[in-house]
Amino acid sequence: MIEINHDNRQRRYPLKGTAPAVEEAITHVLLSSPFAQQLMAEGITVAVDWTLIGPRSMRTLNREQRGVDQTTDILSFPAREMKEGVPTEALESYEFFGDEEAQTLFLGDLVIAPSKVEEQAHLYGHSFKQELMFLVIHGMLHLLGYDHEQEGDRRVMRDMERRLMSGLEEIPSGFVAIIGRPNVGKSTLLNELSDRTLAITTAKPQTTRHAIRSVLSTEDYQIALLDTPGLHKPKNALGKTMMKATNVAIAQADVVALMIDASWKAFVGEMELSVIERAQRDEKPVILIINKVDRAEKDNILPLIKAYDDLFKLDAYVPISALKGDGIDRFLDEVTRLLPVRRRLFQLDDETDQTEKILSAELIRREILEQTHEEIPYGVHVMIERFVEDEQAIEIDALILCSKASHKHILIGHKGEKIKSIGTRARRAIEALTDARVHLSLFVKVKPNWENRPQDFRDLSIEGKES
Repeated sequence: MIEINHDNRQRRYPLKGTAPAVEEAITHVLLSSPFAQQLMAEGITVAVDWTLIGPRSMRTLNREQRGVDQTTDILSFPAREMKEGVPTEALESYEFFGDEEAQTLFLGDLVIAPSKVEEQAHLYGHSFKQELMFLVIHGMLHLLGYDHEQEGDRRVMRDMERRLMSGLEEIPSGFVAIIGRPNVGKSTLLNELSDRTLAITTAKPQTTRHAIRSVLSTEDYQIALLDTPGLHKPKNALGKTMMKATNVAIAQADVVALMIDASWKAFVGEMELSVIERAQRDEKPVILIINKVDRAEKDNILPLIKAYDDLFKLDAYVPISALKGDGIDRFLDEVTRLLPVRRRLFQLDDETDQTEKILSAELIRREILEQTHEEIPYGVHVMIERFVEDEQAIEIDALILCSKASHKHILIGHKGEKIKSIGTRARRAIEALTDARVHLSLFVKVKPNWENRPQDFRDLSIEGKES
């Protein structure tokens, strides 16, 4: 629980115009502080007091407390010694007030001169509210033991201010589902945008089995990309689960990005028709991405756009080459234009929901698909049974699950040459991903007809959860 107490000792700025912003910023900092979070998890209330005063009173207070004879914007008075969010000494029982069942810890006071806040807002060219919230964040960080006297401390505090302010800003932010048939280039686009391998890409269709999230964060937007399994008519329970994941991604998305191949004939296919109709029924904007323009006749692109525009009048049409990176900036511009403006949904360092463990399994599966060509069908799955990190290396034990004994023989190869080759190339890819040495052990197991056993999909981490 958070307790915020206020006092107003000036007349020009009423509390109704300042209190909401101040209290929101205080709450935001406390909810982002591991120290405060731990206290609240233990049932302890965290209390902060703040006061508005006039410029003359602030000048007097600043002179008396800091020896600086001028008006400042905010002063912080911590209740205890802390260093970068952690008390320098263990908390004593006398520091808490209230009874044992309802204890409160007082963090300190903030004193604010709103006239100085307004003056600085005009100087920096932004709103009074924005300047006020920034200064409250600055003051709260002082209460938590952050400082800016030394260069190293200054960098740490400035980074914390930037992160906390970004969490309060309203920018284009939301989910974008990248939808399309197998092999149109969805995963290539995701990897190009993310500048890393988050989705495996091979020449074989239906490589992607999960809706993989990659978060692109800048000062101007935050885009959470969902790469989905290719649109297809399912032939088994695994295919149905993959399509369920695609439908969940469409339902979750704020913008639907439908990808087609620039070399296709100029008509709207049944699967593309279904995606657009569902999105428009839910009043979601749709971008048509025409990929692989570098491989198609230029005269083919306009008829493709016309075919879709005649039927649907989509929100944007973007020709790109995901492989070469052409047209990517325009795609991001269109997405930003169509996303709702709101608070960021993710932290700045939140890049993907795919752990290194999951991504390692996908990189192993990519090598299997690449090196076995048409010999192994899609009835193969990789499970990471052991993933242990230390300062020296990452130890990985992976189980390759296949449907038939004949597939196991192909995967192992003559005298184990095939499994050795798969392991070597997968290990190099995982080392590039993790920037660490990797020890990889592969094992092959036969589990007949697993693709048609939905009860096994949870254990295999292949699910299409409803939103």
